[in-house]
Amino acid sequence: MHNEYSNLFEIVKFALIEGESFCMIIKIHGEIMKYKFLLLLGLLFQNTFPQVTVVDDSLFSQSVNTTIKFYAILPDGYSKRSERYPVLYLLHGLTGNYTDWVRLSNIVRYAKEYRLIIITPEGKDGWYSNSISSQNSNYEGYIVNDVIPIIEKKYRILQSRFNRAIAGLSMGGYGAIKFGLKYPGKFFFVAGMSPAIQFPKGLEDSAIVARRSKESTINLRSIFGTTQNDTWNENDVFYLAEHADAKSLPYFYLTVGSQDGILELPDLTHNFASALRKKGAAFEMHETAGAHDWKFWDKEIEIVLQRILEISGKKRK
Repeated sequence: MHNEYSNLFEIVKFALIEGESFCMIIKIHGEIMKYKFLLLLGLLFQNTFPQVTVVDDSLFSQSVNTTIKFYAILPDGYSKRSERYPVLYLLHGLTGNYTDWVRLSNIVRYAKEYRLIIITPEGKDGWYSNSISSQNSNYEGYIVNDVIPIIEKKYRILQSRFNRAIAGLSMGGYGAIKFGLKYPGKFFFVAGMSPAIQFPKGLEDSAIVARRSKESTINLRSIFGTTQNDTWNENDVFYLAEHADAKSLPYFYLTVGSQDGILELPDLTHNFASALRKKGAAFEMHETAGAHDWKFWDKEIEIVLQRILEISGKKRK
């Protein structure tokens, strides 16, 4: 048996050094050899390639008065080191949940290239806002007052603005942009992918309302109110941008697909970019081919990770 595996090791070494085709090795030595080969290859390289860990965790939030789940994507070597890491809070969209980014994108594979902790918190369909009508639906307070401080005490995270980013898609893109505007001292980088920034003021636009389901509109009105009120300004990204101090704002990365099925989003995203430009804020705006779907968001999150690294001035792994 020892000689058999010694011979197999020599075959693997030859393949790596001489560029011999793995398929040829399998063809020559048969099915049994294939499985032995794959086993040995795994043993040889189990510590060579970066491995991230996805932790299914939870926390109790006083803002929503319940226990809520999240994923923590931990960088390679997290359990073997004592160092602290930057963090990205990555928000899901409407009708989604905290598992979406892990299940529906390649975020785990992309994360292997970065010394970064990624948190995907549950946000329900709460629009990352404090509901005007429901006492325990304070999803803005949940993120700002519960998620960030609790997670940054539990995990080894660098607790400063310059090591904290937030991003999201659709409803999550709206949430990320709003948090960047309302709490600029907490984040150095914000990314809105296909950001649903038409609300709350879009509730007064009959065309926008007509394109949404009845259930979605009822949910929006339960959060923001049926008619314009002070809550609208507190949650409207255009109003917040107009009244923000440009010098204090984080860097904004905005992106939307030209074929987005939510028809108003491309123009609104450009309009928001114009508002940032008028304010003198730092941002970049991209409209590329793509729809309101995971193919587009998967492509964009890989770019977002790269831009976080570049804007922060940190080195890749």
